[in-house]
Parts: sequence; structure tokens; C-alpha cells
Amino acid sequence: MSYYVYLIIIILMVETACDPTIERHLKGHKDAITGLHFHPTNNQLVSSSMDKTLMLWNFTDSIRGYKLKAHKDSVLDVSYAPSGEIIASASRDRSIRIWIPRITGQSVDFKAHSGAVSSLHFCPNGERLLSTSHDKICKLWMLCKRKFLLSFNGHTNWVRCAKFSPDGRLIISCSDDKTIKLWDVSTGRCIKTINEVKAPAVYVEFHPSGGVIGSANIGGYVKLYDLRTGSLYQHYAVHKGPVHVAKFHPKGNFMLTASEDTTMKVLDLLEGRPIYTLKGHNSAVTSIAFSLNGDYFASGGADFQLLTWKTNFDKDDKNRKVPRMLVPPMQDIKYKDRLLSETDIHEEMEEYEEQQELLLSSLDSVKSKSDTKICKGFIPKLPNEDVQVEVINLKKQKELKKDREQDSLCIADKVPDSRSSQSINIIEMLNEQVESLRNTIHILEQRLSAVEKELKYK
Repeated sequence: MSYYVYLIIIILMVETACDPTIERHLKGHKDAITGLHFHPTNNQLVSSSMDKTLMLWNFTDSIRGYKLKAHKDSVLDVSYAPSGEIIASASRDRSIRIWIPRITGQSVDFKAHSGAVSSLHFCPNGERLLSTSHDKICKLWMLCKRKFLLSFNGHTNWVRCAKFSPDGRLIISCSDDKTIKLWDVSTGRCIKTINEVKAPAVYVEFHPSGGVIGSANIGGYVKLYDLRTGSLYQHYAVHKGPVHVAKFHPKGNFMLTASEDTTMKVLDLLEGRPIYTLKGHNSAVTSIAFSLNGDYFASGGADFQLLTWKTNFDKDDKNRKVPRMLVPPMQDIKYKDRLLSETDIHEEMEEYEEQQELLLSSLDSVKSKSDTKICKGFIPKLPNEDVQVEVINLKKQKELKKDREQDSLCIADKVPDSRSSQSINIIEMLNEQVESLRNTIHILEQRLSAVEKELKYK
């Protein structure tokens, strides 16, 4: 009997090997967590909160949280520069503050907007910083000089979020005016507007390929748009409350969502369905972030808790010989003449490195305006009595349901019924037709891609 018990345990371990697992439970903030960002090397995590502070979590030593305080009001967003050498934070006090991620907490600030600064995003090379505000404007800054470069005007209500495209040449923004706008960075001109009819989006970002835009909506759903046409690509109504954030996995085949309904969902974008429901917070999940390689993610909530997770659900994709792909990398025809040559890129990088050194030296010369202290609230390992974690594998539930349906069909087969058999035949025919349509669409997409390539090289 013991042999069978061990066999069952091994089978269960294999089945749950790809489920997300919780790694750490971090305590320190005294109000809702508003922003999270991993250091590029995964050895640090920074969080922002409505309690007016940032917390720097260092995973390389005894894993303590260092509290950084300088803002006069709630901190609404935080982000590492791509180099990991500086941090930018946005606050309701209308300022942006630049920090060196050390426990000494050196920082400098500048007034950025006439309203609360709602979000921040570094361009891919880290040279410029994008900010959004309740003053209805997106602004672009030269970071090292704290110099204003360009404004993006067009929204008629609070701008909630804006992000650079992977190549840094486009910006996407969303607003309470129920629009999502696409901007050309070089001119500041709006080149496309997507109207959200029912409820506004509160978070947007580009797919890693650059060809799709993802948005989180207060109506409780997540939408993906095709960048080339502006048309709806996928739609997910998977939450029972507003969705605060929707993040693409760095590989691009999955998406993680965070909602007011206290749950997170993992979406398989290639299969077009949710595959996990994650429960770890006892109130709204307000912020999430993936590590650079996608191996870990973090979640923060209105319960002041911060949880770090091991992703795991991307293991199947990593083991594939032929990688799955939602969309191919964006083949940009319209902006082809603006692509930088290798020489231009080399010159830009040299200039950026000089500017980065200038910024760091200016920060070193400034006396610290922030209060830093070690937070003693860290709980290194779970399970913990304060956190009830539940990982629901929706794939297994579907398989279980399918098995039950098959069992019921087998029972029905024993009692012949012409109506039931006729219904089954109709369903089978419909399934075949749907599969045929999918194949046709796939062939059309391949032909369109081929035509685009031909046009590009003519």
C-alpha cells in the first residue's frame, strides 16, 4: 500500500510543478501599495505606497526592507531605470523624485506637473523619462538635467498611465476621458485614438513584440488591441471588480491581471483563456510586476501586504523546441525612415553614459533629504498564519469537467436517444466549422505578413 501512496504523491508533485508558488511575504508599508518594480538583476525590489514612502527590498543579504521617505504626499508609482542605478518616483505632491537605490537615500526632486503625477516610465535606453498626471498631460523629460522636452496634449481628463514601445519610438496612454491614445515620440503628435465606450482604461502597456497593446479596465475586463489597425484583438471578462493592472509576461505569451475583487488571473494569450486564479491578498490587488526574465512576479495590495511569487506557469514554453508566439515582432513600415543606424545608436549610448554619470555625481553631492530605516516587519518564508494563499488551476478544472461530460455521454450512449445523438452531431459539425475558420484566418494572416514584407522591401 505504501508504494501506491508514494506514487500518488509523485503524480501530484508532477501535476503541480507548473503552478505558481509563493516565495516571500514582505511587510513594512502602512497603507495601500501603489507601485512595484524589480531591479534588472532581480536582486532588489522597490515598492511605493499611499503612506508617502518607498521601500527598497534587498534579496542578497538578510532580506530587509529599507524605507525611503521624502515625498510630502502619497507616492503613486515607482520605477527603476534600465541600468538599475537610479529609481524614479511619482507623487500626489506633483513632484518626481530621483533616487540612488542605497540605504542612505540620496534623492533630488523637481516639480513636474500642476496635478498629481500618476505614472512614470523610462525609455528603453534610460535616457528619457515619461510622466502622466491628473493635469491631463503626458510629459517627456531629459532625466540627467531634469529638463522638460515635450508634452503630449489631447486627453480631456486625468491621464492614468503611459508607456514607451519596446523600441522607444511610440507612446501609449490612457485617460479617464475613455480614450487610449498612440503618440509619435519624435513629434508629440497623436497618431491613433481608441475609444473605450463603457468604462475607461486605467493601465496600458505594449506587448513585448510591439505589435499589440494591453489595457486594464475599471469595468472588470482586459482588452488587447492590434496596433496596426486599432481593432480589438482579444477580450477577457474574468474579474468581478475593476482591473487595476494587466502586465504582459516578458516572453509575451501570458498576462497577469490584478483586480479589486482581491484576485489575480493568469491568462494564456495563445489559447485565449484564463489558466490560474491566484488568491493571496484579503483586499484589492493594486499593483503587480514581473522580474526582467519573467521567473518571478510580485503583488501588492490595499491590505498593505507585498507577496513575491515564483512564476512556474511558463515552464512548458521554455521547454518547447519551437517557441509559441502571440504575434511576430512589429514590422514597422511607416517609421522605417526614422530607424537609427548602428553609428547613431553607439553615439546615443556614449551620450547616455556621460549623462548618467553626471546625474549620479549630482545626486552624490546632494545631502540626503530622506529618512531611511530598516523595516523589521519582514517575514522570510511562508506559509504564514496572516496570509491564506490559494492557487486555482483552471486548466485542471476544465479537464475534470471534460471527463465528467464524457462519462455522462457514455451513460447516455447506453440509453439510445435520437435527439441527444442529433445534438452531438450538430455540435461536432459546428466544432469542425470553427476549426476550419481558425485555419483560414491563420492562412490569411500568413499571406498578409508576406505582403507586408514584399511592400517593405520594394
